[in-house]
Amino acid sequence: MKSISWCVAGLLAITLVSAEGSLAATPPDSSPAPSPASSPEADDAASPAPPAPTPSEAASPTPEPTVDGPASPEPTVSETPGSPTPDPSPSEEPSPSEDPSPTPSVPVDDLGHDGPTLPLTREMPGGPSARLVTTYGPQPVFRFPFAPNQRWGASGSHADSDGIHRGAVDFAPLSSADKKVRAVAAGRVYRVTCGKGWFLGVDHGGGWMSEYYHLTNAQSSLVGDWVQAGTYLGNAGQTLPCGGTPGNSAHVHLSILNLATDVPSGKRHYISLNGIQFDNYTLHDSSGAYNGVWRNLAGSTVLTSRHVTCCLRADDRVGPVNVSSSLPDAGADGIDDYSQATDWNTDIDRDGRPDLVGFGPGGVYTARNTGDGFSAQRRAVATFGTAKGWERSTNPRMVVDVNGDGRADVVGFANSGVYVATSAGSSFSAARQWVAGYGAAKGWKVGRHERVLADVTGDGLPDIVGFGEAGVYVSRNTGTSFTAPALWGRVMGSASSVGGWLSSRNPRFVVDVTGDGRADLVGFANKGVYVSRNTGSGFAKPQLWVSSFGNERGWTVASHPRMVTDIDGDGRPDIVGFGSAGVYVSRNTGSSFATAKRWSASFGYDSSAGSWRGGRDGRTLADVNGDGRPDVVGFSATGTFVALNRGTSFGTSSRWTADFGSREWTAGWMPRSVVDVDGDGRADIVGFARDGVHVSLSDGSRFGAATHWSQGFGWGAPSGSWRVATHPRAVSG
Repeated sequence: MKSISWCVAGLLAITLVSAEGSLAATPPDSSPAPSPASSPEADDAASPAPPAPTPSEAASPTPEPTVDGPASPEPTVSETPGSPTPDPSPSEEPSPSEDPSPTPSVPVDDLGHDGPTLPLTREMPGGPSARLVTTYGPQPVFRFPFAPNQRWGASGSHADSDGIHRGAVDFAPLSSADKKVRAVAAGRVYRVTCGKGWFLGVDHGGGWMSEYYHLTNAQSSLVGDWVQAGTYLGNAGQTLPCGGTPGNSAHVHLSILNLATDVPSGKRHYISLNGIQFDNYTLHDSSGAYNGVWRNLAGSTVLTSRHVTCCLRADDRVGPVNVSSSLPDAGADGIDDYSQATDWNTDIDRDGRPDLVGFGPGGVYTARNTGDGFSAQRRAVATFGTAKGWERSTNPRMVVDVNGDGRADVVGFANSGVYVATSAGSSFSAARQWVAGYGAAKGWKVGRHERVLADVTGDGLPDIVGFGEAGVYVSRNTGTSFTAPALWGRVMGSASSVGGWLSSRNPRFVVDVTGDGRADLVGFANKGVYVSRNTGSGFAKPQLWVSSFGNERGWTVASHPRMVTDIDGDGRPDIVGFGSAGVYVSRNTGSSFATAKRWSASFGYDSSAGSWRGGRDGRTLADVNGDGRPDVVGFSATGTFVALNRGTSFGTSSRWTADFGSREWTAGWMPRSVVDVDGDGRADIVGFARDGVHVSLSDGSRFGAATHWSQGFGWGAPSGSWRVATHPRAVSG
């Protein structure tokens, strides 16, 4: 018989009996915040516009970025192929502690045939309509069925009584004082019954299930409920509610099933566990049931099991502590805010789904989105990599469609100018210089001189907008190149004579706020938010549109992210700011921004608003329920929290998943983005973990169990040793 592949789709429907249950969500502290007067912004009225914005700390003038002169050769754009494999190779960080000795510290357990032997029926009241999903998906990210940092004995795989494959494995606490058995992944709890009793299982979605036999104190009250990974299900025991043998010590007989597994009629769909991953280890069969080899992610053997053998340690669920990126990244998605002033779109093949694009040492690497996973990574162009001199601190790179064919291209600001590699769907063209200028050799610096791609002419093609020393420069997009830089206005420049604007202190955005189809300038100065209207050939004198969100009110780049986006669905971009006391919104009237109003008392810097911190707790906006309005999504220490957009305010913050929290997913190491990856109109979570790419799909009310979509692009050595500081990766749309 053949066993299931990791991603299975399009199989015959299977009728199941299942149940509807309640969704348990744990909200963060949502107690009322202090009055807005104590926060960076209150409900304050706009004051008359001064002649120009005047941030208090005027920058010392430096030579104005010029638009002529010889081009610098670095970073080189040579197309000499590099290494054929995408192998960013900074050294591997120490892995969680392991117990490599194959010698048991307690006698091995002779369990015999310990699985259930009586005929079984899966029960979840609610009928077939209560199934989590009706299609098959990739493997869930399985944890060990015991608590973080605990050491339990483990067996090799073995078969259940009516199983064709070796789909079960035993875990025993042995000498551990903690006997609690926990769910290996998120899902809905169900009951498996027989003529004499019952035991518990968890439906993870995508056809995947886990079942737990021999439990004492099994938590029957959970049947029908959605639970998170790590939820207590009962204690390891020796009970036999449905037959079998008890073994010599308390343990849990854990079975993994997938409904797409090919088994004879009447047999249960146990999947072969050979090669399956639990926590940071994989299990491999050896001769004889209950015998097996456990390896870490680097492939080294850490335990050879002969029946239940001591011991494996569960990961402590704490990520690396030394943050490896110094550039601001409000969303914790691994793309610094300077580069992301341009909206990225990584759909390189024009199929409507965002693909994965990563900048490795040897160039640009991609993995195409198949709808339920990412294809194998491949190098798409041998340019823009660190081995060719490209660095985040000096050379912004972004992914955006520059030629209007619907496919995302790569744009990079080299020392000598702007280079573009256009997408052919499965690869990129050779990088070519589209314009000289805007590079480090001409005086442009990351953190001082913002460079953005936005349509300022109204022709549908993104142009280059650069905030230089003397003002704002524009290079029009011809479809095959950018025109020479032209000064469009002595506004919002970094020189003190034009306001002393700095990217590190004064975020600036290029977005159409007037509705005429041409992008305007929006800048956050000391006194508030200024707008320079686009006249079609230049930018007008900045006008104060709202006296909120400025530095003089306490707003900082490091702690108070500010965004320009349509929050109320009227087609006009508004201001959204994460202040000390919560989330504030200034709605766009077409000629100004209205007085800032607090839409949520969560996601703020103050303790009453959740103690959210820049550089640790990512916050972003994305439509997670498919109603067309962006919601607040935040990654706190204990998981991912969402506040739904009600049109005039955000609802109560609630935890949609216990996964992707900032305690384990360290900013600067493990980026996370919120984007619709499966094309259902709801934004999902994509996380770059140690062992590859994890995805949690949104069903409109929660994020489902995390699943493996790729074994590459992770920060661990087996996944490529990708680092945020040097090798940005993105799934964006």
